Amino acid sequence: MVIDNGEIQAGQKLPGAKILIAPVPQWYEGPPFPHVVLSDMPIHVHYERVDESGGEWPPAPVAYGPRREAGKGVRNFLQSSLWGLVASEATVTDDGVIRYRQSSRHSVRRFEPNPAAGVLIRHPERQVTAPGYRITPPDGASYLWSRHAMLGAIEVCRREGPIDWPSGWAHLMPDGGIRFAPGGFPWSGPQEWAAEPVAEPGDFGAPCADCGHYQTDHTPGHGWRRYRRDKTGCGTWTAEPTR
Repeated sequence: MVIDNGEIQAGQKLPGAKILIAPVPQWYEGPPFPHVVLSDMPIHVHYERVDESGGEWPPAPVAYGPRREAGKGVRNFLQSSLWGLVASEATVTDDGVIRYRQSSRHSVRRFEPNPAAGVLIRHPERQVTAPGYRITPPDGASYLWSRHAMLGAIEVCRREGPIDWPSGWAHLMPDGGIRFAPGGFPWSGPQEWAAEPVAEPGDFGAPCADCGHYQTDHTPGHGWRRYRRDKTGCGTWTAEPTR
């Protein structure tokens, strides 16, 4: 956990790169400044919220409840606050600490990330880079997936489900591994899967003539996305994944 006890006084500049919710427009002719666009910024899975008292007014909007914040909540908070409040500002430092305030005279709300919890997978093509992944499902079995299959599973995990149903998620861990869950029915138990990168996975075999996935990607027992380009389902499934 990041430790930072220095509070920002009213009017003092926030440290780090400025967080923008849209790229700098082409017509901008002011001085250059370090910045990052929120949609491209790494968002950690967990943050600790710290409300500072260095300004003339408290952090706004005031929130009650646990100090631990989910990364999705922090992202949504920044998105709505930076869009809706013209005077609001936020920055992020190299170690991932986010600072937000409603105006230069307000106190700061600081979000300190937990690096060990990983980051949200928001850009799978850029974040999932290994040629293969050793998969461990909830039942403890182990088999190999190609990067193509891993990307398909993450697509399933990131899609929105029905209201009040468990949402899927995918987290990239510090060691390059992936933890993910597809969501599912409200009465289903947790279904967390794990994937560890394999630098030299070997030969995946010939692609399936039906859907184009490798034989190792035809993992039975779960509805991961295995379809042809016309979006119809693949009818070929192996009893056991093979290399």
